Order: sequence, then structure tokens, then C-alpha cells
Amino acid sequence: MSTNPVYLVVAFDHPLNVVESVAERIAFGLSCQGLHAVACCLPRDADKMARMSPDMISGIMSLGSPPLSCRVGNKRLWECTHGPVTMYFLDAIIYDMARVPAMSEYIVAAQADHRLGFASPERGYAQWLGPSLGVRWDYMPFGHFSQLNTPVEQAETQNKLCVVGTVGSELGFSPAHESLADLFARFNVGVAQRRDELTDRLFAADAKQIPALTLCEHFGWHAKEALSNLSLIIAVDSWIKRNKRIEAMKSLAGHAVDFFGFGWKELLGDIDGFRYFGQVKHQDIARLMPHYRGLLNFDPNWEAGVHDRVYTACALGAVSLTNTNEALPEAQLPSELVVTYNANKPNLGELVEAHGILDPTPRMNVPRAEVLTAHSWSARAAHWITLSQGTRLFN
Repeated sequence: MSTNPVYLVVAFDHPLNVVESVAERIAFGLSCQGLHAVACCLPRDADKMARMSPDMISGIMSLGSPPLSCRVGNKRLWECTHGPVTMYFLDAIIYDMARVPAMSEYIVAAQADHRLGFASPERGYAQWLGPSLGVRWDYMPFGHFSQLNTPVEQAETQNKLCVVGTVGSELGFSPAHESLADLFARFNVGVAQRRDELTDRLFAADAKQIPALTLCEHFGWHAKEALSNLSLIIAVDSWIKRNKRIEAMKSLAGHAVDFFGFGWKELLGDIDGFRYFGQVKHQDIARLMPHYRGLLNFDPNWEAGVHDRVYTACALGAVSLTNTNEALPEAQLPSELVVTYNANKPNLGELVEAHGILDPTPRMNVPRAEVLTAHSWSARAAHWITLSQGTRLFN
């Protein structure tokens, strides 16, 4: 690492290189804005970081909460700099709070020190829990993962759709085939009538995008009470998330879909048109896009934020079928490349046919310059720094 003051974007090891690839893109985006930013990884780079004095580190972004648990020498990560520290959520905050004890320490420290804060690619949880936590919380959407300076492979698209992501290993840790009724029984959730009422609310066509909110409203829990019942909340949230994914896929039975990621075959079984493949590295998702008519996306526990898969697909000219989300209108993605569905009542087969997504006409996906530019990580970094300048963190 350089001896000049450096802004560190800190990842942690992930088997599909997801976190490291995000760290590299964010560091690149910040560098485009004039910051000397470098991606690193904990605990792998802990010794290098420990040799850097606080004055050598201009600021830190932790991707997810695992880096907060690592000691850098004898310090917590947020004690390694006199500059700003931001924890960037990669999923919903409820999971980080439930499984990473260091999160509680960080929140207490952030409540006393405005240098420390959060950023997230989704706004719903910040609107819900932010006021109770009393911590600076910025919004920085995900960006796309195509390369601006690398020629995109041109190929005639297969008359197929693709799914990228795993299923059955959600962070709630409930057994893959456990019913919601069995989950409620395991947590001793009320009497049968109350369970039935809650089930009806969770499965309603107009159910909230964030299942945890539905659960809290059902029991009358305010935000602080929710934080005292995280085990149940994440179990239900995770179960609903998995169920909505499965139901969305079942609604495509009979259409040509390739699945990249584990768990689908075990939960879906043999379905006409479905093919199951192994994992694909995160940064390689863009390599799939020229070969498919469209991408199936689901963010069923996010209310106002979209996964980077959508931005990557649109940047490369592929259609995204994705659940309705408050962030989509403001993203202003090409309307012909975004087809939305209700995650509570998916009807993807009908949508595919209505929009002619798998019609037999030969075609090639054409990269979209306006998406490549507007939704790059450089644009994201520029927006975030503008927000942060209001707190004088980057002045």
C-alpha cells in the first residue's frame, strides 16, 4: 500500500468474489473523483493495515459488517483512521445486526462520533430503523459490472432467460423445506388464529416489500422492539424471500431458463425448460448477458433499491424481469429493457409472452451508452461524495 494518505475500501473473503469485486469497483469510482482509494481485504490485509498510522488512512469504507469484527493490530477497524468511516450494507441491516456482534459496538461508537456512519444500496430499512439508531445513513445505489473500456462480446442471443444467484442458503438459516407454519411453531408465535392472520398478511397481493415490516405491524412492535426480536424477524424475512423466489420461478414453467447458482434444482426439481448450472463469479455476470434474451431478478425484501444485476443487464442491452421497486422509476432505465412484476403474485410466464421476450426473431443485445454512464460506480461515487460533503467528511 502507498505511504500517501489512502482511502481504504475493505472487503472480506467471499467464495464467488462478490465482495472483493464490489470493493474494487467502489475504489475505482472514488479514484475517478480524485480520492486516492484502494481496495483491500480483511483479515488478509490486517498486517499491512496495522503498519499504517491513522494519518496515513484518509477514510475507510467497510463492505458489510464482517470487517468490523477484525482486529487491525490492537484496534477496531473504525479506530484505524481520524477520517470518516462508513459501513456499506450489502444486504438488509437486520441480518448484520443479528449475526455480527461488532455491529452493536460500531453503532454505539457512531452515535457518539459523526465520522462514523452507514451507507446502503436500499432506502427502506434506513427509513424504518434509521431514526431509532441515530446514525448517519447515506444512500448509494449499486452500479453495473460491465467494463466501459472493454469491447463487449457480440453474439446472437439464445432464446432463453437466465437466473443468477443461489437459493436455500438465505441468512435466516431456516431448513430449506420448512413450512411457514412450522417456522411459527418453532418460534412459539401466538395461537393458531394469530398465525393464520399473519400468514394472510404476508401473502397478500399488496403485502409490504419488506416482510419484516409486516411482521412488526402485526405484533405492534416499534423499531426498537423489532431490534429485540431479530431472530424471529430474520427467520420470517428470509423464509418469505426464498418462497417468493421459488414462486416466481415456478410461474415460468415451460419456458427456457438457465439457472446459475446452487439450490435451484433441489427446491424446484425437474421442470420443463429449466436447466441448472454451477456458480458463476460475480464479475462474470456481464459475460453472460450477450448470450441471453433477459435476466430474471428478485429483490423481494427490498423496498427502494435494486440489485446490480439489473443495472448490468440493462447496460448490456438485455431485458430485466424484476419485481416492482420504488427505486426503479428514479433510475430511469430504458423502459423497453425493464419488465416488472408483483413479487407477491408473480406471473412471469404471462409477462414473457405478453412482451415477446422469447419470440423466435434472431437478435443481439446492444450495449446502452446512457446506462453505462449514468449507472457506473464512478457516478455512484460522485453522488455519494456529494451527499457526504454535507457533513464535511470529504472537504
